[in-house]
Amino acid sequence: MNPIVTKMVGRGMEEFNKLVGDQELTATTFRGFGAKDIKKFKMSPDAFVQCVIQVATTRLFGKSVGTYEASQVRVFRHGRTETTRSCSLETVELCKAMGMRNDGEWRRKEEAERRVGLLRKAANSHVGYLKKAAKGEGVDRHMFGLKMLLKPREKVPELFNNPIFNAAKTWRVSTSHLTHPSFDNWGWGEVVPNGVGIAYSIHGDRCVFNVTARKDTGYSRRLAQFLEDGMVETWGTIMTVMQGGSKL
Repeated sequence: MNPIVTKMVGRGMEEFNKLVGDQELTATTFRGFGAKDIKKFKMSPDAFVQCVIQVATTRLFGKSVGTYEASQVRVFRHGRTETTRSCSLETVELCKAMGMRNDGEWRRKEEAERRVGLLRKAANSHVGYLKKAAKGEGVDRHMFGLKMLLKPREKVPELFNNPIFNAAKTWRVSTSHLTHPSFDNWGWGEVVPNGVGIAYSIHGDRCVFNVTARKDTGYSRRLAQFLEDGMVETWGTIMTVMQGGSKL
């Protein structure tokens, strides 16, 4: 390599090391249950885990935030992805019921039944949005396409500069589900500086989470613990109802 190329490669290595050095990845495997058990509850495993993610991230940030789940639109030629918005009115109600910490109330049959009802509503809402997104009925790619149609120097419509519009597409939680028997660990970095990335796999007997965030936020390890806590509490709530003889 000539001196110019050598210098450019060296600069690229410095930038790469800086980028990687600022990241923290926490990989955790939850072995309490998996997809087989969740299906017995007659619920989508992905929807269940997304609800747990909402509980965990709400506890991390102190509020519900914009959450992205990549969904496939393969029914269309050259179709790639659409956004499934995992944070909904139904998940917000579930998170309110679960609280900001484990209060142990899920061990009471009456309260457990209430929370399970909210869980099912939230999961059904998620599945409904996911199905619409897969049919090309999501909103995010549509709005993105409209913005890309703008010609050079064409005036940008006020909507695209609206603070509420931009806040609605700020993904502090970026998630994606991919399960394959040959691997568990995969993922990517957060998509906004104060956000997190959650790559997860749902196997028959376990769930794997790979959580990324910037080191200076301290989010990665904390969120991994919140996810494990959320899995225990949410499933414990279901078990309380089932052991009480209620029909699910």
